Amino acid sequence: MATSSTFSATVTAKTGPAKQATTLAFRGLTSIAVDVVREVIQLFAGGETNHAPVYEFDLHGVTTITDTIASGVHTIVIS
Repeated sequence: MATSSTFSATVTAKTGPAKQATTLAFRGLTSIAVDVVREVIQLFAGGETNHAPVYEFDLHGVTTITDTIASGVHTIVIS
């Protein structure tokens, strides 16, 4: 089975106070984290030595997070 070291994400979510991202496409991501306490989702790019979140989105208003895996390739949709 083929594996992927990076994945893509399409995001529609709040990026800050009165700021909304709509269908933003991201490629080359390496991991994702959902912080339930802070109510944010974080997208990461880079390896273990550079593992700071590259993008952070507010979970308020997000109703769906979907991870579709096809041939070992992850595609994540947040909306």
